[in-house]
Amino acid sequence: MREPRFEDLREYAGDAVRQPGFADIRRRARRLRRRRAVVSSAAAAVAVLVVTGLGYAATGGSRGGVPVAVPTPATSEADTGWPRVTGVAAAGSTELYSVSERCRGCAPQLYASRDAGATWQRRAVPPAPDDGAGVPRISSIVSLGPGVLAWRDGRLLGLEELRSSRTPVPLASTDVGRSSSVDQRLWITVDGGRTWRRAAIDPEPVAAVPPGTRPVDCGLVGPVSPCRIYAVNPVSGRFAQLADQPSGITVESGWSGQTNVPVGAELWVPGLDPATRKPAVAASSDGGRSWRTRVFTDGVAAEPDDGTIAAMYLPTVAAGTNGTAYVLTYRADLRKDTHRSTDGGASWVSGDSVPEVPDAGFVTADGAHVVNTGQGFLADRDGGGYDAATLPGFPAELRRQAPIVSHPAAGRYLVSLWPGILLSDDGWKWRRVDTP
Repeated sequence: MREPRFEDLREYAGDAVRQPGFADIRRRARRLRRRRAVVSSAAAAVAVLVVTGLGYAATGGSRGGVPVAVPTPATSEADTGWPRVTGVAAAGSTELYSVSERCRGCAPQLYASRDAGATWQRRAVPPAPDDGAGVPRISSIVSLGPGVLAWRDGRLLGLEELRSSRTPVPLASTDVGRSSSVDQRLWITVDGGRTWRRAAIDPEPVAAVPPGTRPVDCGLVGPVSPCRIYAVNPVSGRFAQLADQPSGITVESGWSGQTNVPVGAELWVPGLDPATRKPAVAASSDGGRSWRTRVFTDGVAAEPDDGTIAAMYLPTVAAGTNGTAYVLTYRADLRKDTHRSTDGGASWVSGDSVPEVPDAGFVTADGAHVVNTGQGFLADRDGGGYDAATLPGFPAELRRQAPIVSHPAAGRYLVSLWPGILLSDDGWKWRRVDTP
């Protein structure tokens, strides 16, 4: 059998960093069943990089916020995908972040822009994990608010852990009465990457998610079972559980990967009805102080499985900042049923079914819902149904690849590509912006 190479492991881990869509989850679920049958024949010494939590560098120093020139890589690896952007994030219409690798084996580099990509500044990255010597570093970032970023590194899992289709990884102690340290691979910055600190959890819950910040997935902070929702303090950078968790819903680890919601908007949490295992969504317009839950009874109930396969039955949510949201629920015929709310989840109207799509789609600035089928874009502009749509400036080759269009902040839509990113102010008209 061919010896596994680090390049192969890196690609495996790179796939794990990206938040999967339903189609990806379904393919992975099938592979999980096959893997149980073949894993015992794998080389015993092989370990695989696995990233959990984020869906969303070795040391690199800050240059004091001064724009810096980016060196040309010593060797060109364009044919193998290097240099490349490995992650992008936004916390506002003008605040952007980019993580890139200049060459194979090069340390990740973090850059920030305060002017929507017109200029970029080099920023610091957290130290590499202690057990990462000789192993390609796979990192991911997610924006939690203006200037607030979480950085997460993968960790090594041995074959014994890989034999299980789902290995919960406790990321934090929950000892009552004192602060708890999160896994050493999770870092937080509240100044846009100028300085970093290890993430930590406060023992006392908080009443609400602070305005302008994003709630945190239990896969990122805290035990994955039972899954709890956390808020981040944008001043201290510390996490705390919400005092009032969503009611009438079972929240699954990884729920944030099923949503495409701007930071600071209404809270939307997809999950399952605990009694029927039908798809459900909880919404809050007051930061999590109170919740309203809708069970989509026409959806397909999740199979009784180990949780990995059940994840593909979670609904996806795309929302804007004005209470408009669209939910897609799984159908047995590999299509998705659509549901629309214009009042923050107080009421819902069912609409067309659409072909299976890899993510939640996104809500444009004027309230339309856009999804990419891989053959082209479909849009529902007013609840009347999905029709073919054109997005000026969006490259045709990317439409066929169906990349995930992120709507991380009001007035900001983005897609990662090398050597830059695609940006849109309204979700309709697109332009390319170069990154360092």
